[in-house]
Amino acid sequence: MSGVEVSRKLKENQMNMCGSCMNSVVQTFDHLKEQILLLNNEKIKLLMELKKSKENQKEQKRIMSKTIQALEEKLALLNKDT
Repeated sequence: MSGVEVSRKLKENQMNMCGSCMNSVVQTFDHLKEQILLLNNEKIKLLMELKKSKENQKEQKRIMSKTIQALEEKLALLNKDT
């Protein structure tokens, strides 16, 4: 083998290795991109659930406040009667 043939084979091996590495990087990038999309969708769902939960909490506070007010009024009436 001449020096030119050895050099050519080394260059081909390096190109194959480089191509393999690039494919690996691209696959990893695609996988991470999919994961980011999934996590963003999950984040949106969780934010919606949080918003709904906060709205439910406000509604429960409003109802409890009305109930307390009604009970206070009943108590005041009972205290007047005694």
